[in-house]
Amino acid sequence: MCGILALFGAPGEENGDLRAELLSLSKLLRHRGPDWNGITCFKNCYLAHERLAINGLLSGAQPITNLTEDTALSVNGEIYNHVELRKELEAVNKDVVFTTDSDCEILLHLYKQHGADFLKKVYVNGMFSFVLYDSAKDEYLVARDPFGICPLYVGYAGDG
Repeated sequence: MCGILALFGAPGEENGDLRAELLSLSKLLRHRGPDWNGITCFKNCYLAHERLAINGLLSGAQPITNLTEDTALSVNGEIYNHVELRKELEAVNKDVVFTTDSDCEILLHLYKQHGADFLKKVYVNGMFSFVLYDSAKDEYLVARDPFGICPLYVGYAGDG
């Protein structure tokens, strides 16, 4: 399993010290994903990922961003029906472009196609927890599979 860490509502523009601190905290999750790590930073949001490579071995690095790089996704888990979902999405949206061979990238495109409640509209079969940040809307989505197989812990700072 992978380790994901997200910070939403960070103060101000991208901050090198805060980025370094999040990378340090992300290293504490390395036992969950020793194969690769990455971080994506926006003006007030940071997504860090510690990856255990199971699917998408060649191009499944996370966080995954869309082509315009305004939306980022970090996932722990596996989407079992990603091939079927991909075919369905490509059939209705010829403009969709997949940039990785990761089973989890489908979540990013389903969000773009159906909005924040895509999990209510589309049957996503798998075990997962994820964080998604849409910088164009300054909104984030945090979710996990219905059974809670993959852990997802949420914390709040003193100011909310």
